[in-house]
Amino acid sequence: MSKEAVELTVAGQTCRVVTTASRDELEKLADMVESKLSAIIAPGRPVTTQAMLLAAIALANDVCEERARATKVTSDARATMESLLRRVEDALGDSATTPETSPPRVRAATPSAAPTVSSTGEPAGEAPRRRRHRPKPQTKNADDE
Repeated sequence: MSKEAVELTVAGQTCRVVTTASRDELEKLADMVESKLSAIIAPGRPVTTQAMLLAAIALANDVCEERARATKVTSDARATMESLLRRVEDALGDSATTPETSPPRVRAATPSAAPTVSSTGEPAGEAPRRRRHRPKPQTKNADDE
């Protein structure tokens, strides 16, 4: 991306910014600053350095609140996925797998770490499961009697 010089006007003050962001993106951000300033300053009053500082602090607070919300959502989603994984494992029961044949546990927070399956249908990296050999029932022919 190339850098571009963009002129922005915030609170009646024009400044030139060299950035890789688009003009539309910067104007949207400048509008957010203007909105915070209008919430702090009464109409018709001059914009002071103190007002600009209060707007910056208010915007920083918004960012912190959003980060905390995003962290909580991520944490709640992880806890829900882990709970669902435990419920599925419980529903399958302990008899469905043994420590030697059970597939590796996959953390719910890493969807890209899904277990792979070999061409034989077994989880990759594991020895094939042994199938029980059952003898075929013997039938008697009428000629054998």
